[in-house]
Amino acid sequence: MTDRENQESPNKDNVTGDSISKYRIMVVDDNKDILRMLKMGLEGSGFSIDAYSDPFTVLSVFKTIYGNKTETPIRMPYDLLLIDVKMPELNGVEMTKEIKKLAANANVTPPPICFITAFDEYYEILRDLFPNNKHDPDICLIHKPIEIENLTTRLKHEIALHR
Repeated sequence: MTDRENQESPNKDNVTGDSISKYRIMVVDDNKDILRMLKMGLEGSGFSIDAYSDPFTVLSVFKTIYGNKTETPIRMPYDLLLIDVKMPELNGVEMTKEIKKLAANANVTPPPICFITAFDEYYEILRDLFPNNKHDPDICLIHKPIEIENLTTRLKHEIALHR
């Protein structure tokens, strides 16, 4: 598996109601088996997925997106970021802080972010990252193992909250 898995799935029409809309999601997880499972499962549910295993590559992508001053406003290609918290060298929280800095420098709002983790202790770290949020539901924290059906529902909900 390459660092970036971007195999195109068949196009589906954007629809409303109970059907899945064709949302575009960036998934970041250093575990390539989990990354592959998330990509296949979410694409099977109708999402368009860009999958990355290296957080530094992700930062390069966002530097390109936010550095593109020729587009006004800057077009954000993702409806949501799904980021693993625990990764070596640059964890999901640190990567998110860097993405937010890049967005602030470009005077834009980054896409909504959901964190995935198997560890409960990261909740406090995430609450510190989002100091304006006072209630647990405001932090999108999804626990591994993940059932694709439940993940699909949660991601659709998070995207709808930020539209």
